[in-house]
Amino acid sequence: MSGLSAYNDLVHDMARLDADSTATAEKAQRQLERQRTLQRELEAEIEETTASLAEACAALRHTAPDLNPEPSQAEDIDSALTSGRVALREAADAHTAMLRAARRPTLLPGVHHVVRELLVYGSCMVACLLGQVIWLKATGGGGQEAWSVMFLPPVAACLIGYVLVGAANKPRLPMLDRSGKAIKPVVFHNPRLGVTLAVVTMAVFAYLAFVA
Repeated sequence: MSGLSAYNDLVHDMARLDADSTATAEKAQRQLERQRTLQRELEAEIEETTASLAEACAALRHTAPDLNPEPSQAEDIDSALTSGRVALREAADAHTAMLRAARRPTLLPGVHHVVRELLVYGSCMVACLLGQVIWLKATGGGGQEAWSVMFLPPVAACLIGYVLVGAANKPRLPMLDRSGKAIKPVVFHNPRLGVTLAVVTMAVFAYLAFVA
């Protein structure tokens, strides 16, 4: 009787061990499937982010960074997936910040557009007046040529400033609507400011050439 009881206990223990082994195998299989699903999702997000980053770098004419992952030092796959998702989230945040910065004006994006226009037009007029003064010192001024030098260089500087102001106020990347189509940016040129500074430049040269 004791032998039969021992046999029954042994069969019961073996059945319990077999059930435990089956449950452990099923749990490991479920965990493996979950890890594979997370890996596929992570790979898809990495491909999407990589494509967006490459497209942005091409639009900005910037060299794309090295996107080859470094060997993981994680002890298990869960830690590697967690680290990869954290790194992907940081890369997505950096990509979003880069696009936000690229959709702002090229020159001094943090200031009002009038300040940029004043800086660009003013620089052009200062260069123009400097050239006029050099011509005045070299030739002594006077005569019909002085009138041409008084009017033509400031007009040319105003036109150059108009082009440069457009480049300074234009964002490097356009904004996108909900359908993903580019929205034509509103680019300020402020030609009145350029004409005003050109007139001031003419007046200063006239004073230097005919009065001083």
